[in-house]
Amino acid sequence: MISDDLLARDHLEDDEWAVTPQPEHLVPDPIERQQTRESFLSDLEDDPSTVVLTHTDADGYSSAALVADYCGPDTVVLPVSYHDAYGLRDALDDLGGEITADTTVYIVDLAANDRHIEAHLLPLEHAGVDVVWYDHHQWDDDTRDAVERAGVTLVVDEDECTASLLARDLGRYYDGGGIPADFDPYLQELAEMTKDIDLWIRDDPRSERLNVFATIADHEEYIDTVLSHGVDWPDSIDDRIDERLERDRELEQAAIENRTPYDVGGYSVAITYVRGGRSSQIGNDLVEELDHDIAIIQKPHGGIGIYSHSDRETFARCHEVADQLGGGGHPTAAGCETPVETFRELAKYWVTRGASVQEDLLEAVLAVVNEDGDPDDE
Repeated sequence: MISDDLLARDHLEDDEWAVTPQPEHLVPDPIERQQTRESFLSDLEDDPSTVVLTHTDADGYSSAALVADYCGPDTVVLPVSYHDAYGLRDALDDLGGEITADTTVYIVDLAANDRHIEAHLLPLEHAGVDVVWYDHHQWDDDTRDAVERAGVTLVVDEDECTASLLARDLGRYYDGGGIPADFDPYLQELAEMTKDIDLWIRDDPRSERLNVFATIADHEEYIDTVLSHGVDWPDSIDDRIDERLERDRELEQAAIENRTPYDVGGYSVAITYVRGGRSSQIGNDLVEELDHDIAIIQKPHGGIGIYSHSDRETFARCHEVADQLGGGGHPTAAGCETPVETFRELAKYWVTRGASVQEDLLEAVLAVVNEDGDPDDE
């Protein structure tokens, strides 16, 4: 019998928290895949009118909440990240065998970084299922064409976050144009707040708290809370956010202080490693405040964030660096996973605090920089 305390992290000090993964990140892929699949298929047994496949961050959760508000309480939501054991392709394959034309599928805040995605969408088209895909990431023409060939209604706008994009379009669907009177103002505010943090505008200090809430709540709690309260949630949630923010800020400062700078083709690249904190905040501080051209933040669970200056004038190809390692994202903010394949490699990654794979990361930057040319010549 394994004690519950074995997996508890409450007793860890900040320095211990900073270098160790959460227990759920150590579940073997076959087990995680089966558990997620069984739960998803169980949710589909009641023939929902709407299924939402969404990303695992504030924009993804807010987008799912807006769709659920529009489509009804029987909406089934499945969050998936780009590297989950049970991913977008798996969910589409299972949907193809489980739902009918009476169900509408929304795919939101996910870029199709899989060039074979068309084959997983076609069974839904053949079954007469409407698939609507909203996103704001980088899409190449070939992928757009492949998705649209599969009968998907595709809406991509890189100037919005997905939640603000949905709020705009769902408002049109309500009354044929504009946000109607019966569109709850607090949900419009939710969309605007999500855009504020997701696009790193940060005009409203509440958006930072929304982002933190998405990291400490599962999707069901997040959606239930924002549909009931918008961004003005109960004090009990605010207390949890305050607690996480305090720890995050300490870990973020440690990550900044522990950075290692490199020169890659004339660009200043800062690499750091930390378990906690917000990688977007760390990346922003490294490039905007400390003036590195590119920031790479590694975490023990294998996630890697890649950031550059938000003005796009210095380096705006973070998504291409991530693509070198199987990821993707935006020109100034992107992500991928650690290129390790065995537990021994993963253990070495923890022990060295990411140093064991930094050569791979620097090579990925160099591959893009070599195409980009000499920054001094731009």
